[in-house]
Amino acid sequence: MIVLTIVAVWWWRRPSSRRPWRLLVAALVLFYLGTTPMGSSLFMFPLTRGLTQIRTREEARGADTVVILSGGGETTRAGGVVLTQLSSASTLRVLEGARVYKLIGARLAIVSGGIADERVELEPESRPMADALVAAGVPAANIALDVLAKDTFDHPRTIRPILENQHVRQFVIVTSPMHMRRALAVFRKAGFDPVPSVTLLRSDHVQPPPFFVPNDDSQLLSNAAIYDYMGWIYYWMRGRV
Repeated sequence: MIVLTIVAVWWWRRPSSRRPWRLLVAALVLFYLGTTPMGSSLFMFPLTRGLTQIRTREEARGADTVVILSGGGETTRAGGVVLTQLSSASTLRVLEGARVYKLIGARLAIVSGGIADERVELEPESRPMADALVAAGVPAANIALDVLAKDTFDHPRTIRPILENQHVRQFVIVTSPMHMRRALAVFRKAGFDPVPSVTLLRSDHVQPPPFFVPNDDSQLLSNAAIYDYMGWIYYWMRGRV
């Protein structure tokens, strides 16, 4: 909308100029690329380069705890009954957290996420994530909830009391590939040195479409990457990273 507004005003002020047309074509090409696997991969590359899942207990560097950061959800209420649907990002984080928990033989899983948006959420994101974690094979007795964190900057502060109370010295942090670098930067600035393990980008039974075919999944991934770029800018301006 911003680009279209600029183009419209530019054409109105200078109807003979070819530059508004060039800007419009460039915006359309960029938007098209962002909806394809090729374009979304380019958008994500600077954020995800070098990040992987841990595959052995040795890679966990002695961690005995998994910290899973929330990735959004949506609450629906009807007739006094409340149900929460996890976003695909939160679901993938739960599954990766469960995998890492079993891989390293962890004694504790911490799910961190409060009510990030009161317009669409009526309960902390960590609660349905904890239920999903139990369904994925993690004992409920070994799950701790952090229901206070509202954003990435909150996580280190709100899980610190849990880590200290449980005498956790090292832990694995689980989040989405685009989000991991910013999360690590915030945790390290708070004095932690977690081991990263990123989620898959999509369910492993879903095959990505051909590189040049537009699709909803690629657009969502591009949106997530752009969101995190803006998050980096905002956190840098606020001195959070």
